[in-house]
Amino acid sequence: MRLYREEWILGLVVLLLLVILNGLLIAKYDALFSVVCDDYGKLLSYNYHVSGFDATTYSVLTEWGMKYDVLRHPLLPYLMYLPYGLNQILISLTGINGALYVAAVIILFFGFCTTIILYRILHELIGIGRWDATLLTVFFFSLAYVLVTYIATDHFGISLFLILWSVYLIGKASKEGRVLSTWKSVLLVLLTAGVTLTNGAKVLAAELIARGKGFFHWRYFFIACGCLLLTVGLGLWEERVYVYPKEQAEKKYFQEHKAEMIQKARENHERYKNAPWVIHKGKPFGKGSILKWTDKTTSRWETLKENVFGESLQLHDDYVLDDVLNSGRPVLLSYHYPWNYAVEVLLVLLLLAGICCGFRERLLWMCLLGIVPDALMHIGLGFAINEIYIMSAHWIYIFPIAMAYLLKVNSQQLIANSVRSLIVLLTVYLLIHNVWLIVEWTQQPPVSIAFWFD
Repeated sequence: MRLYREEWILGLVVLLLLVILNGLLIAKYDALFSVVCDDYGKLLSYNYHVSGFDATTYSVLTEWGMKYDVLRHPLLPYLMYLPYGLNQILISLTGINGALYVAAVIILFFGFCTTIILYRILHELIGIGRWDATLLTVFFFSLAYVLVTYIATDHFGISLFLILWSVYLIGKASKEGRVLSTWKSVLLVLLTAGVTLTNGAKVLAAELIARGKGFFHWRYFFIACGCLLLTVGLGLWEERVYVYPKEQAEKKYFQEHKAEMIQKARENHERYKNAPWVIHKGKPFGKGSILKWTDKTTSRWETLKENVFGESLQLHDDYVLDDVLNSGRPVLLSYHYPWNYAVEVLLVLLLLAGICCGFRERLLWMCLLGIVPDALMHIGLGFAINEIYIMSAHWIYIFPIAMAYLLKVNSQQLIANSVRSLIVLLTVYLLIHNVWLIVEWTQQPPVSIAFWFD
């Protein structure tokens, strides 16, 4: 894929910002995690706390294995095998664990690619000018959990790129009056669902809008949906082979030491009854294997106000990047100043105005339909609602895409310039606010939760 001069400039500017932030994060954790030790996973779980993101990638790069939730990320371990090999070479040559550096290279690569793909969606597919596309791309990277996504080691940065790449390829084909070839569509389903299973539905949602009735043609429907089911099957197989034996061993050990384990469970219940991961969880809808992860008590309105359209876009000044399940950070935080809510209202109004302007556009509906499952899962059923902002990568791209339609349809120069000026002001404010708080956080020493377990 050839990059044009303006794309190189934009991509390198965004990359420079991400390099600085990643460098500060590495400096914060380097002394702790650049070691080679027997129980690296425990070291990570006690000390790595970047909001609610997991440090599983560091663990996999250090000692490869099925350490991700294989049902949700069936292909991710295999995609990390080559970087794992690179880290092993670094360890053998230097005696230093380079997991932080290898993970940073991965996330920076996908951050650069995300910049280019979003710019092309805005300029080539929606049709706004180069300066407007550049402005909205920079605006996108001023949003709090876009920045955090591309410094945290979790899988979300890869997921975000794959979602936008899918939208770009399917949208480009649709704009040219054709549909994406079946093998390309199937590959997108496999890759996207393989990294995060639920995101495979976003590819199918985009294809549904692009193909219309053709989506249900037996050949495409069964092949595409079959590939999604194949990734589900792969996850189930991995769970059976790698996870199930461990669970059975734990059950066997429990039965052999039943009295001791029951006593230990009672002691742990008493010991951890005030732990953050206990008190910050809402009441589930039921006790089943899936229902136990739901939440029916956390306020949906407050969640939307403070976390979905709050923390996701502009960080709260208190408990910056604290993990709600490992710290004193409450599930719902309020901003101290009225202007924080004014910014939130302006951003939501721009989003709604953009949706209204692009209501008849296929590309917009490819994105909107794709985030419906996320809304139902997180807001409806309450999955991970107590740290919903870390899921921002799965939906937050709707802001620049919708706002692009707002710029496109306003032919009156005064209105268009007013909208541009507002976006510029919001971008400058969000960059200063979010980057400042992230930099401040990187200067604080890591906090260990080992005291809960010692």
